Amino acid sequence: MSNPLVSIITQVLNGCKYLEPCIQSVLNQDYPNIEHIFIDGGSTDGTLVILTNYRDKYPDRTRFISEPDRGAGDAWNKGLRMAKGEIFGWLGSDDMSEPSAIRAVVEFFKSHPDAYFVFGGCNIIDEKGEIIDKSKSKDFDLEEIINKGCYVPTPSSFYRREVIEKIGFYNTIGNDLDFLIRAGKAFKIYRIEKTLSNFRKHGYSQSGSKKTHRIWLREDCIVSRRYGGSIFSGYCRRYYAFLIIEGLRPLLGPLYPFIKRLIKRVEK
Repeated sequence: MSNPLVSIITQVLNGCKYLEPCIQSVLNQDYPNIEHIFIDGGSTDGTLVILTNYRDKYPDRTRFISEPDRGAGDAWNKGLRMAKGEIFGWLGSDDMSEPSAIRAVVEFFKSHPDAYFVFGGCNIIDEKGEIIDKSKSKDFDLEEIINKGCYVPTPSSFYRREVIEKIGFYNTIGNDLDFLIRAGKAFKIYRIEKTLSNFRKHGYSQSGSKKTHRIWLREDCIVSRRYGGSIFSGYCRRYYAFLIIEGLRPLLGPLYPFIKRLIKRVEK
């Protein structure tokens, strides 16, 4: 592993608003051996023009396909099958890598030949790119991940090809909690004291859709239960709270924002 190829996979659908900062954050890394693979679900907003321009300008660094897919899991798995690297990472089309993040990951793997999965910190940024929060930073604990909540940021997670070979691909919905638990059961998960990515939170992101948010809350509850989590695990409580508060929304009227904030505090 003198200079192993690192494959960064990005799924995108009509994401031209934030796509270029995402691409540039990878192109500007000070580590030389990176390929950035884009799985486009059939964009119609100018995304393909951006991807084509960067592919033509950086043919050794940027690749993409554009075709309908069956959701996030299908897109991720397409990217993993296309990837030629020894180390894999994921970056949302509206997220950004931190400077020198890839070099830090590669150096960690070089100095820890027994390591197969590592994660670092993550900034939460708004539409303007300003930091509004940071992910919690603590060592990986599988039981806590299963029962309480996930503090491993996917854009700041990297793993060797052997992880995929051993545990398989993402499930149909592309649930990263399910993937992380399976990886944690098979490998030791390491943490490094460095912020590796910026996760953008905004109204058009996947996490910003109320319908999508409900689907993912339900899926996380199911995943937690599948791996031995309690029916009142942190994931399930968050799902129940979401259903209750949304069901009562028409009755709460002006009290809705206050009750919603109160429940969020209880969830934590």
